[in-house]
Amino acid sequence: MGTLKDSFKTPEIKKKLLFTFLIVSVLCLLTIVPIPGLNHDAAVKAAGDWGSTGLVINVLSFRALSNASIVSLGIFPFLVASILMQILTLAVPKLRNMAQLGDEGSKTIMKYTRIASVSMSAVFAILYCVGMRDAVITNINFWVAIILCGITVAIGSAFCGWCVELLNTKGIGDGLTIIIIASLIRNLPREVVMLYFEAESVGVYIALLFMIIGLFLMIGMLFVVLLANMGEKKVRILFSKRTVGMKQFGMQNQVIPVKVAQAGIMPIIYSMTVLLFVPAIIAMAVPGSDIGWAQSIKNFPTSVGFIPLYIVFVVFFTYIFAMMQFNPVDISNQLKQNGGYIQGLRPGKQTSQYLMSMYNNLNSADCAYLLLISVIPMAISFIPAFNGIFYNGVALLLIGGGFIEMKTLLDNAIKAEEEKQKAAGKDKRRKNYSK
Repeated sequence: MGTLKDSFKTPEIKKKLLFTFLIVSVLCLLTIVPIPGLNHDAAVKAAGDWGSTGLVINVLSFRALSNASIVSLGIFPFLVASILMQILTLAVPKLRNMAQLGDEGSKTIMKYTRIASVSMSAVFAILYCVGMRDAVITNINFWVAIILCGITVAIGSAFCGWCVELLNTKGIGDGLTIIIIASLIRNLPREVVMLYFEAESVGVYIALLFMIIGLFLMIGMLFVVLLANMGEKKVRILFSKRTVGMKQFGMQNQVIPVKVAQAGIMPIIYSMTVLLFVPAIIAMAVPGSDIGWAQSIKNFPTSVGFIPLYIVFVVFFTYIFAMMQFNPVDISNQLKQNGGYIQGLRPGKQTSQYLMSMYNNLNSADCAYLLLISVIPMAISFIPAFNGIFYNGVALLLIGGGFIEMKTLLDNAIKAEEEKQKAAGKDKRRKNYSK
């Protein structure tokens, strides 16, 4: 709360926070705008047949899918496009070299991501129209209605992707994370109340007890998430000094804080998106629940088979994103070039081995923490009374990790503004002195 209070005292940060709130509010308002060309009740019923895949997309879209809103697909097409671009950037040498060119390369990659996002919005809009073909209104020509529906849904999804980019450039923090956290927070009270309704059949008092236990478990798990995200290992770096004449040259000794949760919440977001990709296509393209195999795929995201695949992808993406944040070999080479070393270790191979060992240990702890918090609710959800908590652990990870990221960004922004004010004050004093 102290960080938030200090942020509102700084005009520049306050402006960014208010802009972020405005974008999230606009997305929430758009969830009540119906899709033209569709019968609203029939569209809501058709979306209800998407199974557990529909439930997850519904949460990510501020519950727009269950309202048959113009932003029914939410940021899902943008997520798919972002993952495709990340994979292509790692796999294609030309894109990989472009990403290393600094701001110019990042702008080009962002441009390609924007094109991929619009393309994915169009593809998923077509699939959405295929799934909603029985919900088209009969007052006008079928093709006019279905084209109107497709264009509207594609524009709504592309608008959500544009909002992510706006938040990246003019808001506070990563736009994707902000929108996901906001949608989860909006859905959290409903999840707590659903614990009561799931257990209501066994008695009112037992249902209330289950709800209270579930609430305390959520608070406890959120506390663990916050502690894990704040945990860090401090590595002390010493720099050798050179004496030239009467002066010593060399960098000051530093302490590098290495976070335990180095990968952040991106492994969870990417794992969920990859595992929802095929079920989402099937859910949109195959209407109703008459086809058995299609319904099984639609309900795959809350099945037993989902858990082992989820574990594999979380571990994979955790190591990928951690390597992007902290590369032991690169850091070891940089230390050697700048005359730096870790106390008790020789520069070069020995330092590289130490950093690699530390990297593996921290990543193992990060994977264990991510899987512990997310998989336990998945396993408990197969108990009938706790049927609706499959993704509660994932939600808590995203909310807790997102809040820590936001706090870190706000603290850094406040320090940067304070340094600007100090520099401006020094310049003003110099000008007054020169006069």
